[in-house]
Amino acid sequence: MNALEKHFLENNIITNKQAEEIGIKRHILASLVHKGELERVRNGVYKKKDAIDDDFTAISVNNEQMVFSFHTALYLLGFSDRTPNVFHITVPQGYNAGHIKRKFPNIKIHYVKRDFFNLGVIKTKTPLGSTVKCYNMERCICDIVLKRKSIDKQIFINALTGYFKSKEKNTRNLIKYSRILGIEEEIRKYLEVL
Repeated sequence: MNALEKHFLENNIITNKQAEEIGIKRHILASLVHKGELERVRNGVYKKKDAIDDDFTAISVNNEQMVFSFHTALYLLGFSDRTPNVFHITVPQGYNAGHIKRKFPNIKIHYVKRDFFNLGVIKTKTPLGSTVKCYNMERCICDIVLKRKSIDKQIFINALTGYFKSKEKNTRNLIKYSRILGIEEEIRKYLEVL
């Protein structure tokens, strides 16, 4: 099995940069497109000819300064059964995310202080098996509590009850994150109730 086949076992998209990292030159990708084995998704991004489009991967590829968050992260982590029709992403303040919004109009962009951007970032699998960055459950809980007035009530309740029933919950991290984000008091109230 060659490096490209290995890559496609874990991801359904490859960028020029990723290809170079595994020793595949750009002209080889172009040749595979010409032969009909790969399809060019957009400039510098390719997928296998028979691969199903993975919106999560398409949005995150070549966008290192973005993380899936809110409803989208809840979905990726299995705490929401609503397939996103709007993808929520978080970027650091000052980052120009206009290029992402132009390519993907169904995106809701959240801006956060640079100091908080990497808090709780993990890698997870999309439903189609690609690896993307999203916030962990503790960060998601903090985010939806912070923005609870603009979050769908049912999504909010399901996320909180699902989290507190989960065997994987990490209340120590939840308290730590809530302290950093300035909402420890609110989080402690939910901890007492649930």
